[in-house]
Amino acid sequence: MKRIVLWMLMVLLALTPVPAIAEGETDDPIERTDPATTGDPTGSETPGESTDPITTGDPTDPVTTGDPTDPETTDAPVIGESLSIDTVHIYEGMAKSYAQGYLPTVENNTATVVLPLIGNALGNRIRVTPELSSGGPYVLGNYQFDVVKTRETATDLSVNDVFLVRLMLPLTSPRTNGTYPIPLTVEYVAADGTQAQQSFTVQLSITDGKNASSDSGGYYQPSVNKPIVLVDAAAVEPALLCGGDTATATLTLSNVGTYDAKNLRISLMPETDALTVGELNAQFLSLLPVKKTTEASFDLTVTRGAPGKSEFVTARIEYEDRLGNSYSEESRFAVVLTQPRVEIVSCEYSETVGGGDDVTVTLTLQNTGGRKVDGVTVAYADGDDALRRKGVSDAVDVGAMQPDESKEVVFELRALPSASEGKHTFGFALSYRDAASGGAYADRAEYPLTVVQKAQLGYDEVRLPESIVSGESFSQPICVYNTGFTPIYNVRCTLDCDGLICSSAFLGTVEPQQSADKTMTVFVTTLSGGQKYGTTYGSFQITYEDADGQRYSEYLTVQMNIAEPQQQTDEEKERERQKVEEQQLLTQWWVSVLIGVAIICILISVLVISKFMRMLKMK
Repeated sequence: MKRIVLWMLMVLLALTPVPAIAEGETDDPIERTDPATTGDPTGSETPGESTDPITTGDPTDPVTTGDPTDPETTDAPVIGESLSIDTVHIYEGMAKSYAQGYLPTVENNTATVVLPLIGNALGNRIRVTPELSSGGPYVLGNYQFDVVKTRETATDLSVNDVFLVRLMLPLTSPRTNGTYPIPLTVEYVAADGTQAQQSFTVQLSITDGKNASSDSGGYYQPSVNKPIVLVDAAAVEPALLCGGDTATATLTLSNVGTYDAKNLRISLMPETDALTVGELNAQFLSLLPVKKTTEASFDLTVTRGAPGKSEFVTARIEYEDRLGNSYSEESRFAVVLTQPRVEIVSCEYSETVGGGDDVTVTLTLQNTGGRKVDGVTVAYADGDDALRRKGVSDAVDVGAMQPDESKEVVFELRALPSASEGKHTFGFALSYRDAASGGAYADRAEYPLTVVQKAQLGYDEVRLPESIVSGESFSQPICVYNTGFTPIYNVRCTLDCDGLICSSAFLGTVEPQQSADKTMTVFVTTLSGGQKYGTTYGSFQITYEDADGQRYSEYLTVQMNIAEPQQQTDEEKERERQKVEEQQLLTQWWVSVLIGVAIICILISVLVISKFMRMLKMK
């Protein structure tokens, strides 16, 4: 009896199907019979069984070629910085952003797919290959193409650098209503020079075709048999947030796969500290059936003082199928942050000012942030040493400002006398607080200013001799000083006086706070006109130029007496001749004396030498 019972148990165990799920498989555990492997010549299906392309080796099966939607079966890992979908902006050809649930448009038997990708690739070029499978509403063909990064303007007028993928996909006619995946494989060279490959899947919704038969269940059944949970839309309320505000982010989730999704965990992960998720940063859902939609809401808080810009949040969805296989999807959406904003909307002043001169600056402040602010202060923040604020304090307390309110502030500035000539900058620093949250903010604005220094020249007083006899010459020293703060060029000194002849003295370039000098040689002749001797009048002129070539002149009035040379009488000439002769005789006498002294010295030397030689011989 025991043997009979054991034999029956063994038979039951042998007849019971045991599902064996290999690593990475997502096949249906229901036992299937493949006509290609059973040898059934008719290829008919046994009731309760189905032919699964996973086991038939269908070359078009995305599971056997690497499902682009499943990170576990992606053909090649992404090395380095990867590309991502711009889920925030709406570009030409898109009715919604990806965060709002973008779907390709269908018109005239053509589906228009727009996929904006952000990121970097060497050469700013990527290659896109649509991986279309048979059985869908597509006209199969080779649709591979290259995309170059361009600057695109979104509907919010922002200009972004994106790889804007546009695919015009012909559709079959007639076609069956349903949801169809369009896997796109993107190949490019990453920033580190390595080959990279990523896959993106866009869901195409066909609504202008015929309804599916009851055999197909009303939807096109994709070859991948697993749950696929995607974020259809992400809505943030209120849409505009400021530091200290709290908002609610609502995610719309859809199961577009073929199996029910179980044990869902939905979590939010802000990318910066500007946003924090409330105490409940993850939500759980036991079941999301096929083709069903659900929502998950989270509280978001903006950090006080957060700058006004778009912050991104990643929504991560983790789930299982009915066999316990795990899957995950991520979606990225933007949260638009604003801030109280006080701006200098206009700044009126003279953009050119001379060294040592004053300049009046009139600022118009406006609260453009849409929120009340208080503690508004504007302070002069000098960009360099060219300007100084006239007054004791550099700051002006403006007080509170309502939204769109404008106020005017006036600053009196002075350009330093020693400021270098040329371009300079000056600025103003703004500080204010959010009246509601108390968050502190600051801003700064800078403006250009040109300082022009005047050419300034000093010189020593020029004095001519009181009287010079005609026919003689004299030396006249000249010294000039650059007393300004800009170089002076082509400095030249000229004496223009009747009866005096001299050339100009060229001193060239004189740098700021430097001097130059020269000596002029002046030859005295006679006066023009009937009277040859007497007082002559004239001018001493100094000319120079500034950096712009403008010429300046300095004039000095000078005078001098030109004396007549004295005529000698015969007696004076005789006395002069005798004086010359006496001088000559005296000179000759001294020469004779010197010669005699030289001869005596020579004789004495000869006697001394002779005596010395005799003494040597005697020894």
